[in-house]
Amino acid sequence: MQSAAIPFVAFSLTESAGTIGLTGFFQYLPFMLMSLVGGSLADRFPRRRLLISTQAAQAVCAVALFAMVYTGVVTTAWLAGLAFLSGLAAGLNTPVWQSFVADLVSRDLLLNAVTLNSAQFNAARALGPLLTGIIVSGIGVSWAFALNAASFAIVILVLVSLRVRSDGVSRRADGGAVSGIVTAGRYVLASPPIVACCMAIAAIAGLGSPLFSYLVVYGEVVFKVSGLQLGILFGAAGIGSVIFTPALLSIAPRVARSRLLSGAMLLYAGSVIATGLARSFLSVVLALLCFGGAYLAIASTINTTIQLVVREDLRGKVIAIYLMCLTGALPIGLFVWGKLSDKFGVQPVTVAAGTALLIVTLLLILTRRFHVMADADLARDAAAANSGAENSLPES
Repeated sequence: MQSAAIPFVAFSLTESAGTIGLTGFFQYLPFMLMSLVGGSLADRFPRRRLLISTQAAQAVCAVALFAMVYTGVVTTAWLAGLAFLSGLAAGLNTPVWQSFVADLVSRDLLLNAVTLNSAQFNAARALGPLLTGIIVSGIGVSWAFALNAASFAIVILVLVSLRVRSDGVSRRADGGAVSGIVTAGRYVLASPPIVACCMAIAAIAGLGSPLFSYLVVYGEVVFKVSGLQLGILFGAAGIGSVIFTPALLSIAPRVARSRLLSGAMLLYAGSVIATGLARSFLSVVLALLCFGGAYLAIASTINTTIQLVVREDLRGKVIAIYLMCLTGALPIGLFVWGKLSDKFGVQPVTVAAGTALLIVTLLLILTRRFHVMADADLARDAAAANSGAENSLPES
């Protein structure tokens, strides 16, 4: 809800797409700044306790956003500042959260666990923006921030009640934090599957992902919708990912990772282009459904590849480096999208970005960058075989 509400407030303050880009830049830049810190902490301390702290910090920021928007004292500077603070906490939270998944399930179930984790995230992307569109037209955008703040209480209660095998265990790595980060960086550069994942997510984040933040421009300016229709526009990508989830859970374990990622990125780029070319509300919603479904496949494939091939003692820091590729490219993409949209319009910029992403994807496929992900397929199959062997042992 907050991710949809911040661009809406930014646009309502100035009616400029550039403001969305500037606010988004400050919202996502701290993700990159804090990812390595969060990854280092995830490899050293109990992840459940870290998550409770980062969730509480994000809740405080959400309360502050609600108070400022509700009282009408919000300015572009304050909005960007609070978005930045919230991003600092979220930047710490994300690598810890991604690493935490591996604490909850066995290795042979990791693919489906990551897919379901991505699905719940995308379900939130469907429901949250959908409700935001309705709330904006009904009781005011400030209440989207209030409900977001309240939702953190549920997450914290679940985390408090959860017990995992790693609870109370401090993962003291050899050497200091800086030494560990340098080691993780060298490890990533020496791992072709992880390098391929980082290249793919940087292209996706910089060229395609900014579209989500600019949906408010499509709603307010291009199609001039409000209420439920605005909510559907905001939530279509998330709804698409939820629709795609059962098929992905069924297909992904049996399809080569390189083929799955290649197909998903081609669909993603095509969906971005189709959104920019859409001339009716129905056609843009259909394009965004595919946009969300393709993103789920991309995120699940990349996340699972890294989870399968990474060394356990470097899991958090390697995930943090991967997230830095995502969160480093995203704010730059948001800023450039905003500047160009003010000059040329959001639809031509969307088509141009989608076309650029399509070209980059084809280059990655033709240079066989994704074929190295076969290492993750081997790790997946070995884990499944080991699990099957263990399950077939007779009870003593």
